[in-house]
Amino acid sequence: MTAETQKITKTATAAPKKRAVRTPKPKTTPKPELSSVTTPAPLTADTLIKVWFDGWKKTLHLQGRSSRFELWAFMLLNSLITVVIELKCAYYFTPRFLRQANAAGYSLDKIDHYITTAEIVFYLCISIPLFPIGSLLVRRMHDLGKLAWQNCLEPIFMGTVVLSMLLLALNELNDTDYAYTALMLSICFVTMLYSVGFYSLKFLIQTMFYRGDTQANEYGQALYKTDTDENRALNLSCFYFLFILTIGVLYLATALI
Repeated sequence: MTAETQKITKTATAAPKKRAVRTPKPKTTPKPELSSVTTPAPLTADTLIKVWFDGWKKTLHLQGRSSRFELWAFMLLNSLITVVIELKCAYYFTPRFLRQANAAGYSLDKIDHYITTAEIVFYLCISIPLFPIGSLLVRRMHDLGKLAWQNCLEPIFMGTVVLSMLLLALNELNDTDYAYTALMLSICFVTMLYSVGFYSLKFLIQTMFYRGDTQANEYGQALYKTDTDENRALNLSCFYFLFILTIGVLYLATALI
């Protein structure tokens, strides 16, 4: 038997090698992200009332942050309540109230008391909400990652300049120098329009329409920062301006009739 035939018989009689069987790994389904699982709560009247109450509670709280949704929800709901109260107060200024009061036999002191009370409540409804709105605007600047007092220095400085120029113009009235007085008054008007008005408008546009930091900044973490809340803030701002425009048109129509 030759060497070649011996090699062939050895390879034929050799036991086949066992192959390692690979067990397939179980497929693991990826865990969904939290952002796709957690959905924002639907917008309800309870949410708006809660934001409105929080705005009043934080009147003296100038720390922390407030989102655009908190600002517009407070302003819209507060405007609705204020307009209802002011319409009730305005009724006491109409001739209809005087006719009904005379028919009911009210005395002049009682009628004057009703009118004075309505006037006080009317002006309080206008002035008191300015304090929580001011604190909301300060917290909105914090939401943008900016210091509020630094953005207020520019209009305050220009307002001081305009006030000093106005006092100089009024002092010149004693000397009957009307040409100089008219010139100073015109300069005050232009300065106020292009300086104080510019910086104030810039401050309002930033606080009302700019989106704040989505992550926590040095002033803390703000609520209502999802895309859904930002869309709600945009819708509330549109409702607010439409409501104010409607009230203005109705007031103008009743004044012309």
